[in-house]
Amino acid sequence: MKLLLIFIKKRKKRINDVNRIFVNLGPGKFTSLRISLSIAKAISFANKASLIGFKSEDLKNKNYKNLLKLHQKKLIIKDLIKPIYSS
Repeated sequence: MKLLLIFIKKRKKRINDVNRIFVNLGPGKFTSLRISLSIAKAISFANKASLIGFKSEDLKNKNYKNLLKLHQKKLIIKDLIKPIYSS
């Protein structure tokens, strides 16, 4: 949560300015995904923001700038969170 607040502060924004949240659904460790999803859901609920899930494999070369393009093309999941856990 602290990193998220630092990220927002560096961009001179407030947590209330968030209207879309992209969250990585995995694959990943159970606890890590559970914590990040919980924080994302809480912020989404509090701000009435869209919660959009994506999988790591959806991104080529881990280029997160492509998230908006994928979202516009409806290639990532909106408001449906199904994490993929790994061991």
